[in-house]
Amino acid sequence: MEFPFAEALAALKKKPRVFFVANPNNPTGTLVPRRVIAALLRAATHTVVVLDEAYAEFSGETVVPWIRRYPHLFVARTFSKAAGLAGLRLGAVIGSRGSLSLVRRAMPPYPVNLAALAGALAATQERKVLAHYVKETLRRRLWFTRELEKSGVRVFPSAANFVLADFGEAGPTFFRKLARHNIFVRERSRDLGAGFARISIGTQAEMDKLLGVLRGRG
Repeated sequence: MEFPFAEALAALKKKPRVFFVANPNNPTGTLVPRRVIAALLRAATHTVVVLDEAYAEFSGETVVPWIRRYPHLFVARTFSKAAGLAGLRLGAVIGSRGSLSLVRRAMPPYPVNLAALAGALAATQERKVLAHYVKETLRRRLWFTRELEKSGVRVFPSAANFVLADFGEAGPTFFRKLARHNIFVRERSRDLGAGFARISIGTQAEMDKLLGVLRGRG
C-alpha cells in the first residue's frame, strides 16, 4: 500500500522511454506524495513521465502547474470519472506547449469525434454540478467506510471515488451474493488476495443496498 520509491528510482536509471504513475492509484486509492513525484521527475533525465490523474477531482491533488517546470511531464485526465462520461471514452493530455507539439505529430487528423467534444464542453460548463457531485461522493465515501468498519470489514484509506476493502475469507461468497442482487464490485482476489474488492461509491440507495446484503437483510 505504499509507492515503491526505491524500485522506481532504480527503474529510471535504465532510462526507459516512458514512466507511468497513477495518482491516485487504482485499485488501492493511495496517493503518491508530491515530494516523491518531484524526486521522480528530477531523476527522469531521459524519460517522459506521465501522471495519470483520472481521480484528481476526488483527491484534490494535481501537478498540472508543474508542466512549465518539467517539459518531460505529461498529465493525463479523463471525463469518465467526475464528469460521468465514461461511454464517450474521452480524455485529455496536459503538457508544455513544446512537448505537446511533438505528441501532435503522432496523432490522427481527427482524434476525437464531435459528439464527445460536445459532451466534454458541456461538462466543463457545469462546474457547480460537478463540484456538488464530488462533494457528495466524498461524504458518502467517508460514511460508507465507517459503516463497513462497523461490520468488521477492513477498509484502506482512499483518495478516489472508490474504496478498497478486505472482506476476509468470506469475501468471495459475499461477492457472489451481491451479484445475485445485481450489485457488482471489482473483485481483486487474483492480485491482492481472497476477499479483496474495489467498491465504487454510488448513490445513497446503492450503498444502503450493499450494506443491507452485508448485514444479512438481503
